[in-house]
Amino acid sequence: MSRKQTLVLIVEDDVFVAMDAVDSVSGAGIEALTAESVTDAIGILEREEISAAILDFHVRDGTVTPLIDHLRERHIPYRVVTGSPVAELVEKGVPLNLCAPKPADYRAIVGTLVPIGSESSPSAPR
Repeated sequence: MSRKQTLVLIVEDDVFVAMDAVDSVSGAGIEALTAESVTDAIGILEREEISAAILDFHVRDGTVTPLIDHLRERHIPYRVVTGSPVAELVEKGVPLNLCAPKPADYRAIVGTLVPIGSESSPSAPR
């Protein structure tokens, strides 16, 4: 019986931050997919079995609040990594306990979302 691959969606529109996040998540033995916009991320959610998500709050096509709604509907755990003011996050209904400031330790963040170690094994990049 094969084990289901853990797959984390990283939504970040800064290519260098996205690369850092992917490197950290991959280094933890977790496969990662990236998206630069809410629209692209929702498309990925419709095609892939996502285990968890790490989100920048502001991306190319606005805030990730519509994506958060999709994640909640699917019971997919997530964290928001942002430099946005706390007041803006509260105004948009983002729980502060699910937020982390930038710069972030993405390996630590992914560890709060999915098991790290022998329970997941990396596979070819997507």
